[in-house]
Amino acid sequence: MVLTAEQMRIVESRSVELGLSWLRLMENAGSAAARIIRDNYKLEGQKVVIVCGKGNNGGDGYVIARKLLENNAHIRVISVGTPSTPSAVEMALKAHNLGIRPVDFESYPELCCRYINDADIVIDSIFGTGFKGHPDGIFKNVIEAISLSNAVKVAIDIPSGMCSDNGACEGAVIKANITITFAAYKPCHLLHPSYELCGKVFVTPIGIPDAAYEAVTPIMRVVTENDVASALPSRTLGCHKGDCGTAGLLCGSKGYSGAAVIAGKAAVKSGVGIANMIIPDGIYNIVGTSIPEAVCTILPDIDENSVQDNVTEYVIDTLDRCDVGLIGCGLGQSRQALYTVTEIFKNCSIPLCLDADGINLLANNIELIRQYTNEVVITPHPKEASRLLGCSVSDVQHDRLGAVKKLCEITGTISVLKGAKTLIALPSGEVYVVTDGNPGMATAGSGDMLAGMITAFLAQGMSAADSAISAVKLHAIAGDIAVQETSVLSLTPTDMINALSTVYCRMYQKK
Repeated sequence: MVLTAEQMRIVESRSVELGLSWLRLMENAGSAAARIIRDNYKLEGQKVVIVCGKGNNGGDGYVIARKLLENNAHIRVISVGTPSTPSAVEMALKAHNLGIRPVDFESYPELCCRYINDADIVIDSIFGTGFKGHPDGIFKNVIEAISLSNAVKVAIDIPSGMCSDNGACEGAVIKANITITFAAYKPCHLLHPSYELCGKVFVTPIGIPDAAYEAVTPIMRVVTENDVASALPSRTLGCHKGDCGTAGLLCGSKGYSGAAVIAGKAAVKSGVGIANMIIPDGIYNIVGTSIPEAVCTILPDIDENSVQDNVTEYVIDTLDRCDVGLIGCGLGQSRQALYTVTEIFKNCSIPLCLDADGINLLANNIELIRQYTNEVVITPHPKEASRLLGCSVSDVQHDRLGAVKKLCEITGTISVLKGAKTLIALPSGEVYVVTDGNPGMATAGSGDMLAGMITAFLAQGMSAADSAISAVKLHAIAGDIAVQETSVLSLTPTDMINALSTVYCRMYQKK
């Protein structure tokens, strides 16, 4: 789950009401962080500098210092302000009793900067989730000193200088190699561009009872493999292809046959009973040869400036005999495409996945999407989202959570905002986030693969919400598996589709 700073405060307060003490929570947090640091880095003989602020985040740092003393590391603690909360005061005293003597940054700035510069590992325990605005004075100076160091940087809860709730970085901020956060993700760990400053994020439990979480509704939910495994369809011994659904894929156009091929291959590999490729005659040889498992409904090639009613009627008649439809991958933006897609939304009633050109064709007619009589999943990337929202790509990227919720609100669809940490918004108000994936997936055809997977799941009877959530998660896992055999530079959708067999084996072992 993903909790705001205020929600985390409520959960912690509720934990205390249920019997945990503030000191126990801090001890658990610091101990868990120290364990993760030990598991990820060689400590013996290393120079480890722990920079502690004056609040509870600093208190966590004093606990970490105590715990890491056991690993024969050279521990130095730098204090940035006098501990100001009861728990931080107590933990600083415990560290002092073990011989840990903090060096005050304000009193000895040059010495502290030298310690930081010479360190092998710097642990940032300056600001926690309550920080807002921009660091100034000695806080700005110490953050800048840490940023200039070549040491490995470990952030506790969030990198100092960053706002937990929206990832805003209005001044000096630490770029961490890893971030260790407690109990739940915070929004900044998953939102653009702040997630890039967090490095690898570890979420560690600190003993908070399940009942404490009942006091809040998470701002987002992180999709897990178990979530997906439980949602995937099961098959009986007596099932046949008709039981596994027929999908009509209105995809491809002259010059864009690849989009249709990738979407169709992904649908077939994801279990659809029958993939019916609704394609123009000019790309039939490519699509038919590339996906021998699919059937093809052949449309006549049409001049870009003409519209033929009989073609649109044929498409609608074909879709009416399917269980679900995919509209858009490589479809183009001709007058015929615009007319056909418009009429589909006026006359069809099967669940639809709307991707790429399908989204662009209806960007100026959102009400048509909203009034559709069955479930729709839309899968825009930031540029397509900006067209639907009437804003810039920058606006979308700097408030991805707000953007995906707005997309869902104005279209009435299950809305998937693609990109790093893909978000899925449901009309119920829930937002899901997928933390898997890698930069190699930023390549042409990756979205077509995702659309094919969503469509296959819809065809097999999964709800639109489960189809979208599951497909995004499994698509990302496939990318992570495939990139191990290729690289972020050479990863292709074909590599990812080939990895789906491994992905599905893993999921069905969990069912």
